Amino acid sequence: MATYQYFLVNTPIPYVAHVQINRASKLNAFIEAMWLEFKTIFDTLSHDPEIRAIILSGAGDRAFTAGLDVQAASQQGVLQQQAGKAEDVARKAVGIKRHVAEFQDCISSVEKCEKREFSDIFPGAKSICQW
Repeated sequence: MATYQYFLVNTPIPYVAHVQINRASKLNAFIEAMWLEFKTIFDTLSHDPEIRAIILSGAGDRAFTAGLDVQAASQQGVLQQQAGKAEDVARKAVGIKRHVAEFQDCISSVEKCEKREFSDIFPGAKSICQW
């Protein structure tokens, strides 16, 4: 299996992939690079004939995931305030809309995945299961 910066991916038993969100120091909160990795992982596993089910869990014992890392999102990317730069409000709105659509496409990769996903089997996990 490929290695990723923010996720640990392995096959603990035949035909089952375990995807673990690996940013426990930040409660597994997602930053932009993570969404893109998340989509790559689920798209890859969806087309892998050796995988029939996927277990999704979060590293650490405090949280499955805190969702979006709001602090990071406000300091970089499309939401970053650029000092002294006046931008047309409509262009900014279109940029934000595109950014949100890209984020949603990445997160929706779980829903579009052709395999069964399970996330509630680990103690303390909060579910985002696709049954």
